[in-house]
Amino acid sequence: MPTFSAAQLSAWYGALFWPLARVLALFSVAPIFSHPSLPIRVRVALAIAIALVLAPGIALPSIDDVLSAPGLLALGRNILVGVILGFTMRLVFGAIEMAGELIGLQIGFSFAGLINPTAGQPQTPIATFLSLLATLMFLAIDGHLMLIHALAESFRLFPIVGGDALPLAPEQVARLGAGMFSLALSIALPLISVMLMINILMGVMARVAPQLSLFAIGFPLTLTTGMGALFVLLPYLEAPIRTALERGAAYWLR
Repeated sequence: MPTFSAAQLSAWYGALFWPLARVLALFSVAPIFSHPSLPIRVRVALAIAIALVLAPGIALPSIDDVLSAPGLLALGRNILVGVILGFTMRLVFGAIEMAGELIGLQIGFSFAGLINPTAGQPQTPIATFLSLLATLMFLAIDGHLMLIHALAESFRLFPIVGGDALPLAPEQVARLGAGMFSLALSIALPLISVMLMINILMGVMARVAPQLSLFAIGFPLTLTTGMGALFVLLPYLEAPIRTALERGAAYWLR
């Protein structure tokens, strides 16, 4: 009967533990992988499979070092890298959902808020629609595979042991936040411009024909015009959304 020493078992456990911690941290934040519709058992099984594939090419410390001060520091840094990888991609989806919120607010869909299961807060139907569109587009461009590739590259850029560079510097956080608002505004601006012209038109109508009830005709007019403008402009929104998703998925592929 074969026997195994404690050192061998420690090496085997460590070979799975260290990459698994980073993969699970990524799965807790990244789009698609963190969606509530994906069962937890499936996420854990997929994370273990990815960790087993990545483990042979990674320099791994011993599992006995986890409870020491350097081991806890390495574990915290490992988890932080995984969370930041998913956070950068989550920002892109957040920008697209923010654009949907701005469009829905201008059209008048803010009265029909839905519960977004991902964010756990009310969300307009337009934001939900753009979020689903971004999810399908993300899968179509193999963004989930690019994200896993970036995860594999992260072990080279930010190894588990050694290396003092922060995964994300404060100025990069500010730059990503600014890019999120810029992307949301660039997607929503065409629809906002159309609705601004409609509001100006209704203001002129209120001055020319005061007997018209804007409360009676305003909401149907803005809703109909907004949905028609969204239908016409939707093909032109594909390019900026696709570009943003590709850049977000390949952000760490240097």
